[in-house]
Amino acid sequence: MKKFVCLALALGLTATLAACSSTSTGGGAADELVIEGYGAEYQDIFEKEIAEPFTEKTGIKIKYTAAGSASEQYAAIRAANGDPGFDLAVMTSLELYQGSRDRLLAPVTTEKVPNLARVPRKLRDKTYGVGVIQDVQQVVLMYHRSLFPEPPTSWKAMWDPKYRSGTLIFNPANILGVYAMLSAAELDGGGIGDTEPGFARIKELARYALATPQASAGAVPYMEKGTATLFPYLDGRAAIYAKTTDYDYTVPSESSYASLGSLGIPARAANKDAAYKFIDYWLSGEVQRRWALAYNVGPAVTGLDFPAEFAAKHITTAEKLDKIKIADPETVTRNRTAWGQRWAEAVR
Repeated sequence: MKKFVCLALALGLTATLAACSSTSTGGGAADELVIEGYGAEYQDIFEKEIAEPFTEKTGIKIKYTAAGSASEQYAAIRAANGDPGFDLAVMTSLELYQGSRDRLLAPVTTEKVPNLARVPRKLRDKTYGVGVIQDVQQVVLMYHRSLFPEPPTSWKAMWDPKYRSGTLIFNPANILGVYAMLSAAELDGGGIGDTEPGFARIKELARYALATPQASAGAVPYMEKGTATLFPYLDGRAAIYAKTTDYDYTVPSESSYASLGSLGIPARAANKDAAYKFIDYWLSGEVQRRWALAYNVGPAVTGLDFPAEFAAKHITTAEKLDKIKIADPETVTRNRTAWGQRWAEAVR
């Protein structure tokens, strides 16, 4: 009996020491990484261009779930106090900012992710120490080719009587709506600190606009039917539909805002080591270039070679990155609910 008890204690101590030496924090399988991200074409491209090659290289399997918007994914992290049941989430820099304040996202450093050192300082400053930026999109002006012999050159074209009846006004619940509102405000001397000129323009345009989509996918039916004239869009999705519809896109002369695709690790994720390996892989030059070309976005790493036609429409150089505007996340986060209410008043 005494011998049995001693053996049991020894086995228990061995198991305890093994558990203490493990780098996993939640008991997940070290050879599997659970990721939540966007659906539709994003998921298809992600699985082909990122997940499958990563598994081939490392042996770590990816379990991917399409789970809605970035804000919804962060809401799940917050509700679960940093242990939502997945190891990594595709989000934006706004969620990284919120996660740093809430202390619900794991730290990301060059020690854990060596390729983070390749990312320009302007983008690294927008990770707040708790994630990485893996791609850079910009808000562009999507327009119906048949209506424009030459691409429109200003956001003001949306208010032109010839085109305003086919415009789309995006809800600021979607980040595209926030950037569109800020761009509208800047046309009349406003901006992120004075958004009233933007809402005044939205109110004026709402009298004629074709629709007020909740999300970017809501614009697709209007492109397929050819009823939309022009509207703000993100260049990644814009490039996809420029190939399949009679629409194209341009960057207006007033410049534009960046939407920063980001990756965050929940603070209590089970497989942090695998998550760090994955994001380091995504920041490698080869993968950055492959993802940019496949999803039609700018890379987070500059100095890569791209075809001239692609480079002309996306943020691919340090010079273009310097010029693109990045909205202050603290201001956006603090005001987004109020902006949503103000937007609803303007469009009703």
